[in-house]
Amino acid sequence: MHSICFLILVIYTVSVLTTNVFGIQCPNSSADWCKTKEIATSCGVTKQCASVVWKTNDNDRVNFTIYYESLCADCRQFIITQVWFAFQAISDIVNLTFIPYGNAHEIYRPETKLYQFYCQHGPDECYGNLIHTCVIASYPETQQHMPFIYCMDSIVDDVEKVARQCAQNTSIDFEKVANCTNSRMGNQLQHVYATQTEHTKPTQAFVPWVTLNGNHTEEIQDLAETDLIALICDTYKGANPPARCKKIL
Repeated sequence: MHSICFLILVIYTVSVLTTNVFGIQCPNSSADWCKTKEIATSCGVTKQCASVVWKTNDNDRVNFTIYYESLCADCRQFIITQVWFAFQAISDIVNLTFIPYGNAHEIYRPETKLYQFYCQHGPDECYGNLIHTCVIASYPETQQHMPFIYCMDSIVDDVEKVARQCAQNTSIDFEKVANCTNSRMGNQLQHVYATQTEHTKPTQAFVPWVTLNGNHTEEIQDLAETDLIALICDTYKGANPPARCKKIL
């Protein structure tokens, strides 16, 4: 019995000395093993920490919503720079939501039982808004519709021509989208965005107009337009922030 206890003590001592040589010692408490990647490595549990502990909890994600118009120059610039860069760098910690409506307005037509939309930049913008709406509805995952929105915002040309080109470039079935834009469902989906915009964004407020975890302030707006990645990283309170956030912090 004494020999067994002595052997265990020797093994434990060697283990401690080995970890000390490499500068990181595996903590005795397993609750501390996933505190950092360096500690996890020293404890040999990196894969377990990555799959269980470091996986971002949906409740920790930052919710960022963009109210915009498809042909608004400022909206396009914001999306193809700040939003696109944030999507590429820190998509694991943020829920990006796009509301393509902006300062449009709608009128319900009883004779057709449809809504008619009027947009700041004319009918082409209304069509662009509707295309974005149907793409988001048909491809609800951000990683599916974000590249399409980025592509459309990057090219200035005929709306449908650009939409077809971007659909081909981003594995979007444009015929499926077109069926939506020509349907009552598409009309109703655009109405939903109209209602959401009217209940959230002040009438005639500029676009892009953003909310962070449901809140809007001038400071949030300014920070989003200046450095969206920093704003989201600073707002995120979950464990193990992405590498891009660590560079900022």
